[in-house]
Amino acid sequence: MSEQKRKLSKLCLAGFILSVLSPVVLVLTLCFSWYMDYRVYALMFALVGLFPLIGLVLSVIGLITAKIKRRKGKGFGIAGIALPNLYAAFVVLMVVLMLVGQSSVIRTEKESDLNSMWGVGTPVNTEYDVSRYRIYEGYDIDSSDISVSEEELVKFAESKLEIISKESDMVVKGKYKGNDFLIIRRDRFNDWQKEDRLGSINYSDKGYASLTYSVTWEFAASMIYTLDVYKDPSDRFIIITNCSDHKVISDLLG
Repeated sequence: MSEQKRKLSKLCLAGFILSVLSPVVLVLTLCFSWYMDYRVYALMFALVGLFPLIGLVLSVIGLITAKIKRRKGKGFGIAGIALPNLYAAFVVLMVVLMLVGQSSVIRTEKESDLNSMWGVGTPVNTEYDVSRYRIYEGYDIDSSDISVSEEELVKFAESKLEIISKESDMVVKGKYKGNDFLIIRRDRFNDWQKEDRLGSINYSDKGYASLTYSVTWEFAASMIYTLDVYKDPSDRFIIITNCSDHKVISDLLG
C-alpha cells in the first residue's frame, strides 16, 4: 500500500487532541472561574484530569492498531502518550515544591512567637468600644519609665488567658475564647521584636497600631498578615492578637 493511500489512525489523532485539550480547559476554567456555577467548575476540573488519561489510553491503542494496520498518525500517538506523562511529572514537581515550601514556612514559624497566628479577620461586635485599649501613633510602646518583672507578666497572663502555650521572661502566648494572644512586657517590647525578627509595627489610616509580618514560602510568593495591637489599662503590657471580636477584647482587658 502506498504512503498516499494509507489511512490516518483516528485513535492516535483523538488521543493527541484530548491530551492537548487538558491544559486549554484548565486555563479557561481558571480564567472564568468567577462566572461558573460550582458544579460546572468541578466538572471542568474533572475533565482536566480525565482528558489526558483518556488520551493516553487512546494513543496507546492507536499506536498498536496503526502498526498492525499500517496506518499513518504514529506521531500523534507518540505525542498523545508523551503529553500526559509530562503533565504528571509537572504535577509531581509542583507537589514536591509545595511540600518543601511548607516545611520552610514551618521552620520560619518555629522561630517566631507569631507561629500559626496568621492574621486578624473582619471586626465583629464593633458596638463594644475598644478604643481605650488601642495604641495610637506617638505612644511610647517600649517605655523606659515602665518596669515589669517576669513574675508580674506571668501573673497577669494567667489571670487573663484560658490556655497558656508558651512563657518566657518577655512574653506569654496563649488562648482566650479560641483566639491567640501574645502578652508582652512593655519595658521589653523592643527586645522581643529584635528577638522575634518577624513583625513590625505599623499604623492604620485610623491611627492605631497593628503588627504586620510576612511568611515566605520557598519557591512561592510571600504572604503578608496583620495582627491587632492593644495595651492593658495599666499601660504595663502590650497585647498582640488575631482576635477580631471586640466583645472578646473588652472581656479580656476590661
